[in-house]
Amino acid sequence: MRLMAIGLAVIGLLVAAASVQTFVGADRALARADANAAQLVRLQDVQTSLVRADADVTNAFLVGGLEPAELRTDYDEAISTAARQVTFAAEAQPADATVLADLATQIQSYTGTVELARANNRQALPVGAQYLKNASAGLRADSLPALAALIDANETRVDVELGNARNALWVSMAGALGLLALVAAMVWLARRTHRYLNLPMVAATTLLAVYLVVAITAMAGLSSAVRSAELGPYAAARALSEARIAAFDAKSNESLTLIARGSGAAFEEAWQTASGTATERLDEQAATDWTYGGTDPRDDWSAYVALHADIRAADDGGDWDQAVALATSREPGSANAAFAAFDETSTAALDQAGADVTAALDRPRGSTIVLALAGALVGLLVAALSWRGLGTRIEEYR
Repeated sequence: MRLMAIGLAVIGLLVAAASVQTFVGADRALARADANAAQLVRLQDVQTSLVRADADVTNAFLVGGLEPAELRTDYDEAISTAARQVTFAAEAQPADATVLADLATQIQSYTGTVELARANNRQALPVGAQYLKNASAGLRADSLPALAALIDANETRVDVELGNARNALWVSMAGALGLLALVAAMVWLARRTHRYLNLPMVAATTLLAVYLVVAITAMAGLSSAVRSAELGPYAAARALSEARIAAFDAKSNESLTLIARGSGAAFEEAWQTASGTATERLDEQAATDWTYGGTDPRDDWSAYVALHADIRAADDGGDWDQAVALATSREPGSANAAFAAFDETSTAALDQAGADVTAALDRPRGSTIVLALAGALVGLLVAALSWRGLGTRIEEYR
């Protein structure tokens, strides 16, 4: 009996340890998932800011001479945002720091080449167009692929941590083991001592059974909440961010096609690819389990795509000046106005999705520590009650 008492006490302690491991582990996994999701947002913000800056500078380049102040301001803000977020991201995730340090250097190289393009463009020198194309090509060949790799790595981190948060293995195994051991001990005691009710052990069994039901129910709820976040706002945020990146890439290629003046087929092909990606990602966002109450960004994107077709029709028809006028106009009903509307509506949707992700991951965390402490207390009580129940029988034999 003494060995049985020791064994049940150990099982009680295992239940306590498993509860702490499960629920504290879930809490920490949710915290890490939230932190990695925040890092993912920073990196996507860097990527979006860079392609936004490139879209601004290429569109401004078409104007010739002194570029529009609005585009210059937006370009400067986009570059500043990218540089700032690179610094924040390097501090937040040391694993990304080396790549981000190289990226910071690449951004400086990009802005330097852009300034050369601007200086030559103000003097109407054709070499300015080549500098600009080199800057854009370098951005797409070096900076954006490096960012894409970091984004993939952080998406994997988020997925892993969300999976860890849903794992109720330890508390389930320890609780089931404890219940089986307690029931087996009570049956053995009943046969050995011919006493069918050992109140301390009955109390321990009942307490453990109730806690196990509560714990498994709580973990099922947490798993459901995490899964809803994955399929809802998290999936929507990823799709929206990717759509915006592709959209700004398309906008940049629209201007580069015209800058190339008759030899921009490759840029138009790139526009088609980026535009297709943006459309696909916007459709993916609409198909998620997340509902957005604002204006659907797809409407503004479709309006821009239709106006882009007018630009191409003018250019392909031999009226380059008209195509440039359509591409650079910022009047209501222009391609730039439609794109600006898309930028506004997609930003609002992305901000809401990001806020909903944080809320969805924070919501279950309030109960995890309580359940961990409750599990530790239950485990200790199971150990104490089991020791007490068997101790009473041992005393009877003395």
